[in-house]
Amino acid sequence: VYPRVARRLSRAGVEFDPWQQGLATVALGCRADGKYAATIGGVTVSIPRQTGKTFTIGGLIIGMAMEFTGLKAVWTSHHNRTTMNTFRSLQGLVRRKAIYPHLDHSPRSDGIRAANGEQEIRFKNGSILMFGAREQGFGRGMDAVDVEVFDEAQILTLKALEDMVPAVNQARHPHGGLLFFLGTPPRPTDPGEAFIAKRNQALKVKPEGQVVHTGGNQVYAEIGAEPDASPDDQSQWPRMNPSFPHRTPLESMLRMRENIPDDDAWRREAMGIWLASGGRVFD
Repeated sequence: VYPRVARRLSRAGVEFDPWQQGLATVALGCRADGKYAATIGGVTVSIPRQTGKTFTIGGLIIGMAMEFTGLKAVWTSHHNRTTMNTFRSLQGLVRRKAIYPHLDHSPRSDGIRAANGEQEIRFKNGSILMFGAREQGFGRGMDAVDVEVFDEAQILTLKALEDMVPAVNQARHPHGGLLFFLGTPPRPTDPGEAFIAKRNQALKVKPEGQVVHTGGNQVYAEIGAEPDASPDDQSQWPRMNPSFPHRTPLESMLRMRENIPDDDAWRREAMGIWLASGGRVFD
């Protein structure tokens, strides 16, 4: 499906770098029956901060919303502040002159609803993107959702999944429902059991020739430095942050390091290294 979405985005002046294209390609890859290969297991991305995660996944879903009539997508973060920052960022994207005409410009709205607790972006073709914070109970009771994005997935409880995942059971999207789990390696104090479980499932060694139950595959992408890398080894920076240095400049990385002086926090947040994952580490 990604080539179709990429054409939409390209016409709107949105271009992805090679790593973003690769991630988008596997995320929207389909089986022979036309369903997303990850429609059951979902798309999990462990990714450091300041790499362009919101632009990548947000842009991808905006492209899907333009390509597919009536797409219903939900973006949730744990914290309301993170949700608002994401909403503002994607507002800027859809206000580009090549995308803005695709929005639902009713007499009383330009397609962007910013009322407290009801952040939405609506498109002329009936597609809608909704934003909300899990800490405020957003997402419970929804139905017929086609795409759900769990941002800050390192702070994602199994209870939240129980509340929200059933909303995708009645997805009307022709390629099936799709779940995205986006986060950084969790701190020991984070309720990250759901994110850790996704990683452990991806790392589990399966006997040669074992057939995975039909449709149960997931996409798992982990971006990060070598697990034993020194915190201040700048040769690791292009590996742990594929947007460096052409989109995230040197001073931004230095600023982040200056303000995250704790080595363990830096290794998790900026280097993407899992310090206590409960699973194997692969090279």
